Amino acid sequence: MAPASAEEVFTSQAAASNATDSTWIPAPTRRAAVCIVDTGTDSTPDTTNVIARFAVDGSDGSDVSPVKHGTLMATIASAPKNDFGMVGAAPSIDVVSVRASRDGRTFTGLDVHAAVQLCITKRSAYNIKVVSLSLGGDGSTIAASIAQRTEFQDTIDNARLYGLNVVAAAGNSERGVVDWPAGYTPTFAVGAATGTGARCSFASWGTAVDLWAPGCPLDVGRPDGTGVPAWASGSSEATAFVAAVLAQMRGLDSGLGVDASEQAMRSGGRDAEAGLVIDVGAAFRASTRLTVALSTGHSAIPLSGPVVPSSTASDSQPTGNDSPSNEANRAGDVTPPSSQPASAGLSVTQANHVPDQLPRPVVRSVAVRQGWLSLRLVHRPANVDARVDVYARQRGKAFPRIAKRARFRADNLRIRVSGSISQLSIGYRDPSGVRARSVVIVVHLRT
Repeated sequence: MAPASAEEVFTSQAAASNATDSTWIPAPTRRAAVCIVDTGTDSTPDTTNVIARFAVDGSDGSDVSPVKHGTLMATIASAPKNDFGMVGAAPSIDVVSVRASRDGRTFTGLDVHAAVQLCITKRSAYNIKVVSLSLGGDGSTIAASIAQRTEFQDTIDNARLYGLNVVAAAGNSERGVVDWPAGYTPTFAVGAATGTGARCSFASWGTAVDLWAPGCPLDVGRPDGTGVPAWASGSSEATAFVAAVLAQMRGLDSGLGVDASEQAMRSGGRDAEAGLVIDVGAAFRASTRLTVALSTGHSAIPLSGPVVPSSTASDSQPTGNDSPSNEANRAGDVTPPSSQPASAGLSVTQANHVPDQLPRPVVRSVAVRQGWLSLRLVHRPANVDARVDVYARQRGKAFPRIAKRARFRADNLRIRVSGSISQLSIGYRDPSGVRARSVVIVVHLRT
């Protein structure tokens, strides 16, 4: 199988989550694993970290979803850097895949229950630390009876007692009610947010949401075996990302338990329009081991040159409709068989098929002197805005945040920035809206 023409190395979700350092932390001696309960996973270059596949019906565990939903969740979590497709949230972790759907479109409460139980059973063999549920629905329709629902909730409780975080998607129904099982308090419920921290247009919300994470859109490689760069949106994707980071943290610090790891995620979160939004770098302040690991990851960032192509969540090209469609691209929520399948929302558009897209910015030079940033662009199209997000480490702070956002219509930019600049995200936007936004590049400055 030939590799894709380019790999999404620095993804929009990593940039928005302050995870561009943690992504590159080397694996510990024994890798932690996330147990992804979904539609199965196929073998592609982006799923080489999937070390075991199971299915509740006893089959081989391959992905039976028409849109390869489970395969995509595995790639978002842990796709390796191998010049194919994308790089996941935590390439240093393993994935155990458990297929809980028999038709690739719907789930039953009994099957999801059995899948979570299997994650518990296999926890020691594969060093599983987290169960990821990129699915959800109305609890009254998922469980055939109150007793069945209670039994499922008991299984979630048992998972936590056995040392497993259970992360679940809040949903995509655009209402103030969180899907079940995410709405069950012991789960760690994840909502879908934009790169700037606003709620995605389709996202469910409510007090049960523990954390918001990038969900519209994410940079991905298509899960169909081609690895073609694409976008995906939904709380499914946000959940897979958060679950992977939790597993990574717990694998790097064996003393970090279920409650402590979730508290680290909450404590590190930043306040935004949607609510508490993930900040991976800040969450790694939870322990000395994690802080040291983060520094190692920063030193290991791969650079093929001074400018690394990527796209930021704040300026990513929209799919044209953030909310999931009514077709079979909603392949992951638990719904009655008569309903369209739901993922906590898969919506994928090939990035290289966007018509009339502005060209990628080209940087001639970048210089930082005495607190002044000077940037020079070349071949900038006429009548477009150049947009620059400046990430810097502030005094007394260990991790970079957006220190300044500049919007200008010129080839040269000179602005004062406080703190130690670590990276720039640069993109073009047409104010008239006629041409689609450019791909955004990320310039890393080693400090």
